[in-house]
Amino acid sequence: MPHTIKIYREDKFIRETEGGPSDNLLSCINAAGAHIDAPCGGQGRCEKCLVRLNPYGAQILACRTAVDRDMDVYLPAEAEMEIVETGAVDSGASSHEPPLHEPPPNAKLGAAIDIGTTTVVVHLIDMNTGMRIATASGANAQRAYGADVISRIQYCVDNGHEDLTLLIRQQLSELIRQTCVISGERSRDIKCISIAANTVMEHLAAGYPPNDMGVAPFTPVDLFGSELPAWEGLVAAKTAKVYYAPAISAYFGGDAIAGMYAAKLIEDEGPTIYLDIGTNGEMAMKYGDTYYCCSTAAGPAFEGAEITFGMAAVVGAINHVKWEDGLKTSVIRDEVPRGMCGSGLVDALAVMVSNGVVDETGRLLDPEEIEGDIAEHVGKVDGKNVFWLTKRPDGVYMTALDIRKLQLAKSAIAAGIQTLIRHVGITEDQVKSFVLAGGFGSFMDQFSASCIGMFPKSFLPKTITLGNTAGEGASLALYSGAARQALDEIRERCQYIELSADPVFRDEFVEQMMFE
Repeated sequence: MPHTIKIYREDKFIRETEGGPSDNLLSCINAAGAHIDAPCGGQGRCEKCLVRLNPYGAQILACRTAVDRDMDVYLPAEAEMEIVETGAVDSGASSHEPPLHEPPPNAKLGAAIDIGTTTVVVHLIDMNTGMRIATASGANAQRAYGADVISRIQYCVDNGHEDLTLLIRQQLSELIRQTCVISGERSRDIKCISIAANTVMEHLAAGYPPNDMGVAPFTPVDLFGSELPAWEGLVAAKTAKVYYAPAISAYFGGDAIAGMYAAKLIEDEGPTIYLDIGTNGEMAMKYGDTYYCCSTAAGPAFEGAEITFGMAAVVGAINHVKWEDGLKTSVIRDEVPRGMCGSGLVDALAVMVSNGVVDETGRLLDPEEIEGDIAEHVGKVDGKNVFWLTKRPDGVYMTALDIRKLQLAKSAIAAGIQTLIRHVGITEDQVKSFVLAGGFGSFMDQFSASCIGMFPKSFLPKTITLGNTAGEGASLALYSGAARQALDEIRERCQYIELSADPVFRDEFVEQMMFE
Protein backbone atom coordinates (compact mmCIF):
# COMPACT_ATOMS: atom_id res chain seq x y z
CA MET A 1 0.00 0.00 0.00
CA PRO A 2 1.36 3.45 -0.85
CA HIS A 3 1.92 5.93 1.95
CA THR A 4 0.38 9.39 2.01
CA ILE A 5 2.72 12.37 2.08
CA LYS A 6 1.26 15.73 3.04
CA ILE A 7 3.56 18.60 2.07
CA TYR A 8 3.69 21.92 3.89
CA ARG A 9 5.65 25.06 3.06
CA GLU A 10 6.52 26.26 6.56
CA ASP A 11 3.12 25.78 8.29
CA LYS A 12 0.88 26.07 5.20
CA PHE A 13 -0.44 22.92 3.50
CA ILE A 14 0.36 23.03 -0.22
CA ARG A 15 -0.28 19.54 -1.66
CA GLU A 16 -0.51 15.81 -1.10
CA THR A 17 1.19 12.90 -2.85
CA GLU A 18 2.04 9.23 -2.36
CA GLY A 19 5.15 7.09 -2.14
CA GLY A 20 6.48 3.72 -1.05
CA PRO A 21 9.56 2.24 0.66
CA SER A 22 11.43 2.12 -2.67
CA ASP A 23 11.01 5.90 -3.05
CA ASN A 24 13.04 8.57 -1.32
CA LEU A 25 11.32 11.65 0.03
CA LEU A 26 13.07 14.02 -2.39
CA SER A 27 11.80 12.19 -5.47
CA CYS A 28 8.24 12.28 -4.07
CA ILE A 29 8.48 16.00 -3.32
CA ASN A 30 9.76 16.64 -6.84
CA ALA A 31 7.07 14.47 -8.41
CA ALA A 32 4.45 16.49 -6.53
CA GLY A 33 5.87 19.71 -8.01
CA ALA A 34 6.89 21.11 -4.61
CA HIS A 35 10.56 21.60 -5.34
CA ILE A 36 13.46 22.29 -3.01
CA ASP A 37 17.12 22.90 -3.75
CA ALA A 38 19.18 19.78 -4.32
CA PRO A 39 22.47 20.94 -5.88
CA CYS A 40 23.95 17.44 -6.12
CA GLY A 41 20.81 16.05 -7.74
CA GLY A 42 19.89 13.82 -4.81
CA GLN A 43 23.24 12.05 -4.49
CA GLY A 44 23.59 12.85 -0.79
CA ARG A 45 26.75 14.95 -1.22
CA CYS A 46 25.55 18.53 -0.80
CA GLU A 47 23.30 18.02 2.26
CA LYS A 48 21.03 20.87 1.12
CA CYS A 49 17.66 19.10 0.61
CA LEU A 50 16.74 19.63 4.26
CA VAL A 51 13.15 19.16 5.42
CA ARG A 52 11.37 18.48 8.71
CA LEU A 53 8.84 15.81 9.61
CA ASN A 54 7.14 18.16 12.05
CA PRO A 55 7.24 21.97 12.30
CA TYR A 56 9.78 21.95 15.12
CA GLY A 57 11.63 18.71 14.52
CA ALA A 58 15.19 18.11 13.45
CA GLN A 59 16.13 18.63 9.82
CA ILE A 60 16.65 15.53 7.69
CA LEU A 61 17.96 14.93 4.16
CA ALA A 62 15.01 14.28 1.87
CA CYS A 63 17.18 12.34 -0.60
CA ARG A 64 18.23 9.91 2.13
CA THR A 65 14.82 9.37 3.72
CA ALA A 66 12.76 6.35 2.64
CA VAL A 67 8.98 6.69 2.51
CA ASP A 68 8.17 3.90 4.97
CA ARG A 69 5.03 5.40 6.53
CA ASP A 70 2.55 8.24 6.15
CA MET A 71 4.39 11.53 6.50
CA ASP A 72 3.82 15.23 7.06
CA VAL A 73 6.74 17.05 5.45
CA TYR A 74 7.63 20.68 6.14
CA LEU A 75 9.68 22.42 3.47
CA PRO A 76 11.77 25.56 4.09
CA ALA A 77 10.36 28.92 3.06
CA GLU A 78 11.06 29.93 -0.51
CA ALA A 79 13.47 32.85 -0.50
CA GLU A 80 13.45 35.49 -3.20
CA MET A 81 16.62 35.33 -5.26
CA GLU A 82 18.52 38.40 -6.41
CA ILE A 83 18.55 38.06 -10.20
CA VAL A 84 20.29 40.29 -12.73
CA GLU A 85 17.50 40.72 -15.27
CA THR A 86 19.05 43.24 -17.65
CA GLY A 87 22.41 44.17 -19.09
CA ALA A 88 24.32 47.42 -19.35
CA VAL A 89 24.02 47.47 -23.13
CA ASP A 90 21.70 49.33 -25.45
CA SER A 91 18.84 47.07 -26.52
CA GLY A 92 16.42 49.90 -27.21
CA ALA A 93 14.55 50.35 -30.45
CA SER A 94 17.18 52.74 -31.78
CA SER A 95 19.72 49.92 -32.05
CA HIS A 96 17.42 47.61 -34.00
CA GLU A 97 17.30 46.77 -37.65
CA PRO A 98 14.06 45.78 -39.43
CA PRO A 99 12.54 42.42 -38.44
CA LEU A 100 13.86 39.25 -40.04
CA HIS A 101 10.56 38.69 -41.83
CA GLU A 102 7.13 40.18 -41.82
CA PRO A 103 5.59 39.12 -38.49
CA PRO A 104 2.22 37.36 -38.53
CA PRO A 105 -0.79 39.68 -38.68
CA ASN A 106 -1.29 41.60 -35.44
CA ALA A 107 1.96 40.26 -33.98
CA LYS A 108 2.22 43.12 -31.54
CA LEU A 109 4.11 41.27 -28.78
CA GLY A 110 7.11 39.01 -28.39
CA ALA A 111 8.87 37.29 -25.51
CA ALA A 112 12.66 37.26 -25.12
CA ILE A 113 13.86 34.54 -22.76
CA ASP A 114 17.17 33.82 -21.02
CA ILE A 115 17.24 30.32 -19.52
CA GLY A 116 20.20 30.00 -17.20
CA THR A 117 21.06 26.87 -15.26
CA THR A 118 20.28 28.76 -12.06
CA THR A 119 17.83 31.50 -13.08
CA VAL A 120 15.29 32.26 -15.80
CA VAL A 121 14.38 35.73 -17.12
CA VAL A 122 11.49 36.61 -19.47
CA HIS A 123 11.08 40.01 -21.15
CA LEU A 124 7.81 41.02 -22.83
CA ILE A 125 8.69 43.08 -25.92
CA ASP A 126 6.66 45.48 -28.07
CA MET A 127 7.28 44.16 -31.58
CA ASN A 128 6.49 47.53 -33.15
CA THR A 129 9.20 49.41 -31.27
CA GLY A 130 11.45 46.72 -29.81
CA MET A 131 11.01 48.23 -26.36
CA ARG A 132 10.74 46.14 -23.20
CA ILE A 133 7.25 46.29 -21.65
CA ALA A 134 7.63 44.02 -18.60
CA THR A 135 10.03 41.51 -17.07
CA ALA A 136 9.58 38.48 -14.80
CA SER A 137 12.21 36.12 -13.42
CA GLY A 138 12.80 33.30 -10.99
CA ALA A 139 15.11 30.50 -9.94
CA ASN A 140 15.24 27.72 -12.53
CA ALA A 141 12.61 25.15 -11.54
CA GLN A 142 14.98 22.32 -12.52
CA ARG A 143 17.32 23.09 -9.61
CA ALA A 144 15.76 20.27 -7.59
CA TYR A 145 17.43 17.88 -10.04
CA GLY A 146 20.95 19.29 -9.63
CA ALA A 147 22.78 22.61 -9.65
CA ASP A 148 24.70 21.92 -12.85
CA VAL A 149 23.93 20.61 -16.32
CA ILE A 150 25.85 17.38 -15.71
CA SER A 151 23.49 16.41 -12.88
CA ARG A 152 20.49 17.17 -15.07
CA ILE A 153 21.89 15.22 -18.00
CA GLN A 154 22.39 12.26 -15.67
CA TYR A 155 18.79 12.55 -14.49
CA CYS A 156 17.66 12.44 -18.13
CA VAL A 157 19.84 9.37 -18.79
CA ASP A 158 18.28 7.58 -15.82
CA ASN A 159 14.69 8.79 -16.12
CA GLY A 160 14.15 10.39 -19.52
CA HIS A 161 14.13 14.10 -20.28
CA GLU A 162 10.35 14.61 -20.19
CA ASP A 163 10.16 15.70 -16.53
CA LEU A 164 12.72 18.47 -16.96
CA THR A 165 11.20 19.58 -20.26
CA LEU A 166 7.77 19.84 -18.63
CA LEU A 167 9.22 21.79 -15.69
CA ILE A 168 10.95 24.46 -17.76
CA ARG A 169 8.01 24.80 -20.12
CA GLN A 170 5.60 25.28 -17.23
CA GLN A 171 7.91 27.86 -15.70
CA LEU A 172 8.25 29.80 -18.94
CA SER A 173 4.47 29.91 -19.31
CA GLU A 174 4.10 31.15 -15.75
CA LEU A 175 6.71 33.89 -16.23
CA ILE A 176 5.13 34.97 -19.51
CA ARG A 177 1.79 35.10 -17.71
CA GLN A 178 3.35 37.30 -15.04
CA THR A 179 4.65 39.78 -17.62
CA CYS A 180 1.16 40.00 -19.10
CA VAL A 181 -0.36 40.66 -15.67
CA ILE A 182 2.24 43.36 -14.99
CA SER A 183 1.67 45.06 -18.34
CA GLY A 184 -2.02 44.42 -18.87
CA GLU A 185 -1.27 42.83 -22.24
CA ARG A 186 -2.83 39.64 -23.64
CA SER A 187 -0.73 36.49 -24.03
CA ARG A 188 -2.54 35.56 -27.27
CA ASP A 189 -0.86 38.57 -28.88
CA ILE A 190 2.58 36.96 -28.35
CA LYS A 191 3.49 35.42 -31.70
CA CYS A 192 7.30 35.69 -31.65
CA ILE A 193 9.57 34.18 -28.98
CA SER A 194 13.36 33.97 -28.74
CA ILE A 195 15.38 31.85 -26.34
CA ALA A 196 19.05 32.23 -25.42
CA ALA A 197 20.34 29.45 -23.19
CA ASN A 198 23.18 27.00 -22.84
CA THR A 199 22.94 24.01 -25.14
CA VAL A 200 21.50 21.66 -22.53
CA MET A 201 18.81 24.14 -21.48
CA GLU A 202 17.88 24.77 -25.14
CA HIS A 203 17.57 21.02 -25.67
CA LEU A 204 15.24 20.63 -22.72
CA ALA A 205 13.11 23.62 -23.72
CA ALA A 206 12.84 22.26 -27.27
CA GLY A 207 11.98 18.79 -25.99
CA TYR A 208 15.21 17.09 -27.08
CA PRO A 209 17.12 14.59 -24.90
CA PRO A 210 20.52 15.97 -23.81
CA ASN A 211 21.89 12.51 -22.97
CA ASP A 212 24.68 12.32 -25.58
CA MET A 213 26.18 15.60 -24.32
CA GLY A 214 27.14 13.86 -21.08
CA VAL A 215 29.78 11.58 -22.60
CA ALA A 216 32.50 12.00 -25.22
CA PRO A 217 32.30 13.12 -27.97
CA PHE A 218 29.58 15.32 -26.34
CA THR A 219 27.18 15.36 -29.29
CA PRO A 220 24.12 17.65 -29.27
CA VAL A 221 20.93 16.72 -31.08
CA ASP A 222 20.81 20.24 -32.54
CA LEU A 223 22.92 23.41 -32.55
CA PHE A 224 19.84 25.54 -33.22
CA GLY A 225 19.89 29.01 -34.79
CA SER A 226 16.42 28.60 -36.29
CA GLU A 227 12.71 28.78 -35.49
CA LEU A 228 10.50 25.94 -34.29
CA PRO A 229 6.74 25.89 -33.71
CA ALA A 230 5.73 26.75 -30.15
CA TRP A 231 5.04 23.69 -28.00
CA GLU A 232 1.50 22.86 -26.95
CA GLY A 233 0.51 24.60 -23.74
CA LEU A 234 2.84 27.59 -24.09
CA VAL A 235 1.15 30.78 -22.93
CA ALA A 236 1.26 32.53 -26.29
CA ALA A 237 -0.58 32.52 -29.61
CA LYS A 238 -1.14 29.04 -31.01
CA THR A 239 0.71 30.08 -34.15
CA ALA A 240 3.73 31.42 -32.24
CA LYS A 241 7.23 30.56 -33.41
CA VAL A 242 10.21 30.04 -31.09
CA TYR A 243 13.70 31.10 -32.20
CA TYR A 244 16.62 29.36 -30.44
CA ALA A 245 19.96 31.20 -30.45
CA PRO A 246 22.73 29.25 -32.21
CA ALA A 247 25.16 27.16 -30.17
CA ILE A 248 28.69 26.08 -31.04
CA SER A 249 29.01 22.87 -29.03
CA ALA A 250 27.53 20.95 -26.13
CA TYR A 251 29.09 23.37 -23.64
CA PHE A 252 29.23 26.64 -25.54
CA GLY A 253 25.65 27.61 -26.13
CA GLY A 254 23.28 30.16 -27.51
CA ASP A 255 23.43 32.23 -24.33
CA ALA A 256 27.14 32.86 -24.91
CA ILE A 257 26.69 33.67 -28.61
CA ALA A 258 23.79 36.03 -27.83
CA GLY A 259 25.80 37.62 -25.02
CA MET A 260 28.83 38.16 -27.23
CA TYR A 261 26.62 39.94 -29.76
CA ALA A 262 24.95 42.09 -27.09
CA ALA A 263 28.40 42.99 -25.77
CA LYS A 264 29.19 44.28 -29.27
CA LEU A 265 32.18 42.01 -29.75
CA ILE A 266 31.31 41.94 -33.43
CA GLU A 267 32.27 45.64 -33.57
CA ASP A 268 35.31 45.24 -31.31
CA GLU A 269 38.78 45.28 -32.82
CA GLY A 270 40.20 43.28 -29.91
CA PRO A 271 41.98 41.53 -28.51
CA THR A 272 39.02 41.28 -26.11
CA ILE A 273 38.17 38.49 -23.67
CA TYR A 274 34.50 37.80 -22.86
CA LEU A 275 33.74 35.76 -19.72
CA ASP A 276 30.39 34.57 -18.38
CA ILE A 277 30.83 32.76 -15.08
CA GLY A 278 28.02 30.46 -14.00
CA THR A 279 27.92 26.75 -13.30
CA ASN A 280 30.17 26.66 -16.36
CA GLY A 281 32.66 29.31 -17.35
CA GLU A 282 32.03 30.20 -20.99
CA MET A 283 34.69 32.46 -22.46
CA ALA A 284 35.83 33.78 -25.79
CA MET A 285 38.63 35.91 -27.19
CA LYS A 286 37.92 38.20 -30.13
CA TYR A 287 41.16 38.38 -32.12
CA GLY A 288 40.98 39.75 -35.62
CA ASP A 289 37.92 38.25 -37.28
CA THR A 290 38.00 35.07 -35.18
CA TYR A 291 36.39 34.22 -31.85
CA TYR A 292 38.44 31.66 -29.94
CA CYS A 293 36.00 29.97 -27.54
CA CYS A 294 36.07 27.47 -24.73
CA SER A 295 34.04 26.36 -21.75
CA THR A 296 35.50 25.35 -18.41
CA ALA A 297 33.92 22.78 -16.14
CA ALA A 298 34.18 25.11 -13.16
CA GLY A 299 31.44 23.31 -11.27
CA PRO A 300 28.69 25.02 -9.28
CA ALA A 301 30.90 26.35 -6.47
CA PHE A 302 30.50 29.98 -7.54
CA GLU A 303 26.73 29.50 -7.33
CA GLY A 304 27.11 28.43 -3.69
CA ALA A 305 26.30 24.80 -4.45
CA GLU A 306 28.07 21.94 -2.68
CA ILE A 307 29.66 24.40 -0.24
CA THR A 308 28.98 23.76 3.45
CA PHE A 309 27.09 27.03 4.01
CA GLY A 310 26.76 27.87 0.33
CA MET A 311 23.45 29.16 -0.96
CA ALA A 312 21.99 31.17 -3.80
CA ALA A 313 21.86 34.97 -3.69
CA VAL A 314 18.77 34.99 -1.49
CA VAL A 315 17.75 36.74 1.72
CA GLY A 316 20.17 35.87 4.51
CA ALA A 317 23.14 35.16 2.26
CA ILE A 318 26.46 36.84 3.07
CA ASN A 319 27.26 38.55 -0.23
CA HIS A 320 30.39 40.56 0.64
CA VAL A 321 33.28 40.16 3.07
CA LYS A 322 36.25 42.42 3.80
CA TRP A 323 38.95 42.89 6.42
CA GLU A 324 39.07 46.45 7.78
CA ASP A 325 40.09 46.59 11.42
CA GLY A 326 38.33 43.29 11.75
CA LEU A 327 36.10 41.08 9.64
CA LYS A 328 33.16 42.92 8.06
CA THR A 329 30.30 41.16 6.27
CA SER A 330 27.20 42.34 4.44
CA VAL A 331 24.06 40.23 4.16
CA ILE A 332 21.31 40.40 1.55
CA ARG A 333 18.40 42.43 3.00
CA ASP A 334 20.43 42.85 6.23
CA GLU A 335 18.90 39.70 7.65
CA VAL A 336 20.50 37.23 10.05
CA PRO A 337 23.17 35.43 8.01
CA ARG A 338 22.27 31.85 7.07
CA GLY A 339 25.00 31.12 4.56
CA MET A 340 27.10 32.55 1.75
CA CYS A 341 26.40 33.16 -1.94
CA GLY A 342 29.07 33.15 -4.63
CA SER A 343 30.22 36.77 -4.31
CA GLY A 344 30.60 36.35 -0.55
CA LEU A 345 32.59 33.15 -1.01
CA VAL A 346 35.03 34.84 -3.40
CA ASP A 347 35.43 37.77 -0.99
CA ALA A 348 35.99 35.48 1.99
CA LEU A 349 38.62 33.48 0.14
CA ALA A 350 40.34 36.70 -0.94
CA VAL A 351 40.41 37.86 2.70
CA MET A 352 41.96 34.55 3.76
CA VAL A 353 44.57 34.60 0.99
CA SER A 354 45.48 38.27 1.58
CA ASN A 355 45.84 37.80 5.34
CA GLY A 356 47.83 34.58 5.32
CA VAL A 357 45.03 32.32 6.57
CA VAL A 358 45.37 30.20 3.44
CA ASP A 359 48.83 29.45 2.04
CA GLU A 360 49.87 29.34 -1.61
CA THR A 361 48.78 25.70 -1.96
CA GLY A 362 45.29 26.41 -0.62
CA ARG A 363 45.87 24.89 2.83
CA LEU A 364 43.83 26.41 5.66
CA LEU A 365 46.46 27.04 8.34
CA ASP A 366 46.29 26.38 12.07
CA PRO A 367 45.70 29.46 14.29
CA GLU A 368 49.26 29.39 15.64
CA GLU A 369 50.62 29.67 12.09
CA ILE A 370 48.67 32.87 11.39
CA GLU A 371 49.76 36.37 12.33
CA GLY A 372 47.36 39.04 13.58
CA ASP A 373 43.81 39.19 14.89
CA ILE A 374 42.41 37.25 11.96
CA ALA A 375 43.75 34.07 13.59
CA GLU A 376 40.82 34.33 16.02
CA HIS A 377 38.47 33.40 13.16
CA VAL A 378 40.10 30.00 12.67
CA GLY A 379 38.74 27.20 14.82
CA LYS A 380 37.81 23.56 14.61
CA VAL A 381 34.60 21.73 13.79
CA ASP A 382 34.67 17.94 14.05
CA GLY A 383 38.43 18.17 14.55
CA LYS A 384 39.07 20.06 11.29
CA ASN A 385 40.05 23.68 10.73
CA VAL A 386 37.33 26.11 9.67
CA PHE A 387 37.19 29.85 9.07
CA TRP A 388 34.34 31.53 10.96
CA LEU A 389 32.42 34.32 9.23
CA THR A 390 29.94 34.85 12.06
CA LYS A 391 29.85 34.10 15.76
CA ARG A 392 30.35 30.51 16.80
CA PRO A 393 29.17 27.88 17.70
CA ASP A 394 26.07 28.17 15.51
CA GLY A 395 27.47 30.59 12.94
CA VAL A 396 28.56 30.43 9.32
CA TYR A 397 31.98 29.06 8.43
CA MET A 398 34.07 27.78 5.53
CA THR A 399 35.89 24.47 5.63
CA ALA A 400 39.14 23.37 4.02
CA LEU A 401 37.08 21.35 1.53
CA ASP A 402 35.05 24.46 0.63
CA ILE A 403 38.30 26.29 -0.07
CA ARG A 404 39.53 23.43 -2.24
CA LYS A 405 36.32 23.45 -4.33
CA LEU A 406 36.63 27.20 -4.89
CA GLN A 407 40.30 26.73 -5.69
CA LEU A 408 39.47 24.16 -8.37
CA ALA A 409 36.78 26.42 -9.83
CA LYS A 410 38.99 29.51 -9.98
CA SER A 411 41.81 27.46 -11.47
CA ALA A 412 39.53 26.24 -14.26
CA ILE A 413 38.51 29.81 -15.11
CA ALA A 414 42.07 31.14 -14.94
CA ALA A 415 43.45 28.24 -16.99
CA GLY A 416 40.78 28.79 -19.64
CA ILE A 417 41.79 32.45 -19.96
CA GLN A 418 45.47 31.57 -20.22
CA THR A 419 44.71 28.87 -22.79
CA LEU A 420 42.95 31.41 -25.03
CA ILE A 421 45.85 33.84 -24.67
CA ARG A 422 48.43 31.18 -25.53
CA HIS A 423 46.43 29.81 -28.48
CA VAL A 424 46.24 33.29 -29.99
CA GLY A 425 49.91 33.91 -29.26
CA ILE A 426 49.72 37.21 -27.38
CA THR A 427 50.55 38.37 -23.85
CA GLU A 428 48.21 39.41 -21.03
CA ASP A 429 49.25 43.03 -21.55
CA GLN A 430 48.05 42.96 -25.16
CA VAL A 431 44.47 42.20 -24.11
CA LYS A 432 42.66 45.53 -24.58
CA SER A 433 39.44 44.81 -22.71
CA PHE A 434 37.99 42.18 -20.39
CA VAL A 435 34.20 41.81 -20.42
CA LEU A 436 32.44 40.20 -17.44
CA ALA A 437 28.92 39.03 -18.24
CA GLY A 438 26.15 37.31 -16.30
CA GLY A 439 24.67 37.70 -12.85
CA PHE A 440 27.67 36.42 -10.91
CA GLY A 441 29.99 38.74 -12.80
CA SER A 442 27.77 41.66 -11.79
CA PHE A 443 27.74 40.85 -8.07
CA MET A 444 31.36 39.68 -7.78
CA ASP A 445 34.00 42.05 -6.44
CA GLN A 446 36.57 42.25 -9.22
CA PHE A 447 39.53 42.89 -6.92
CA SER A 448 38.65 39.84 -4.81
CA ALA A 449 38.40 37.71 -7.94
CA SER A 450 41.82 38.86 -9.12
CA CYS A 451 43.25 38.38 -5.62
CA ILE A 452 42.39 34.68 -5.65
CA GLY A 453 43.77 34.40 -9.20
CA MET A 454 40.56 33.97 -11.18
CA PHE A 455 41.97 36.41 -13.73
CA PRO A 456 45.16 38.52 -13.87
CA LYS A 457 45.30 41.67 -11.76
CA SER A 458 46.51 43.48 -14.88
CA PHE A 459 42.98 43.04 -16.25
CA LEU A 460 41.40 45.21 -13.52
CA PRO A 461 41.79 48.61 -15.29
CA LYS A 462 40.33 47.17 -18.50
CA THR A 463 37.39 45.26 -16.98
CA ILE A 464 33.84 46.03 -18.13
CA THR A 465 30.79 44.57 -16.36
CA LEU A 466 27.72 44.20 -18.58
CA GLY A 467 25.23 42.11 -16.58
CA ASN A 468 22.71 39.88 -18.31
CA THR A 469 24.02 40.02 -21.87
CA ALA A 470 22.26 36.76 -22.78
CA GLY A 471 18.88 38.33 -22.08
CA GLU A 472 19.83 41.43 -24.06
CA GLY A 473 20.96 39.26 -26.96
CA ALA A 474 17.69 37.33 -26.84
CA SER A 475 15.79 40.63 -26.99
CA LEU A 476 17.76 41.79 -30.02
CA ALA A 477 17.32 38.46 -31.80
CA LEU A 478 13.58 38.56 -31.16
CA TYR A 479 13.13 41.80 -33.04
CA SER A 480 16.09 42.24 -35.35
CA GLY A 481 16.85 40.32 -38.51
CA ALA A 482 20.33 41.81 -38.51
CA ALA A 483 20.88 40.42 -35.02
CA ARG A 484 19.99 36.87 -36.07
CA GLN A 485 22.30 37.14 -39.04
CA ALA A 486 25.05 38.46 -36.77
CA LEU A 487 24.59 35.52 -34.37
CA ASP A 488 25.06 33.15 -37.29
CA GLU A 489 28.14 35.11 -38.39
CA ILE A 490 29.66 34.89 -34.90
CA ARG A 491 29.10 31.14 -34.84
CA GLU A 492 30.72 30.72 -38.25
CA ARG A 493 33.79 32.63 -37.08
CA CYS A 494 34.18 30.72 -33.81
CA GLN A 495 37.07 28.38 -33.30
CA TYR A 496 36.15 26.11 -30.40
CA ILE A 497 38.88 24.71 -28.16
CA GLU A 498 37.92 21.49 -26.35
CA LEU A 499 39.75 21.98 -23.07
CA SER A 500 39.37 18.38 -21.89
CA ALA A 501 41.79 17.33 -24.65
CA ASP A 502 44.01 20.42 -24.67
CA PRO A 503 47.57 20.01 -23.27
CA VAL A 504 47.93 23.78 -22.74
CA PHE A 505 44.86 23.80 -20.52
CA ARG A 506 46.07 20.79 -18.52
CA ASP A 507 49.39 22.49 -17.79
CA GLU A 508 47.76 25.81 -16.99
CA PHE A 509 45.18 24.21 -14.69
CA VAL A 510 47.94 22.86 -12.46
CA GLU A 511 49.80 26.18 -12.58
CA GLN A 512 46.71 28.25 -11.75
CA MET A 513 45.86 26.15 -8.68
CA MET A 514 48.40 28.13 -6.66
CA PHE A 515 47.59 31.33 -4.80
CA GLU A 516 49.99 34.27 -4.77
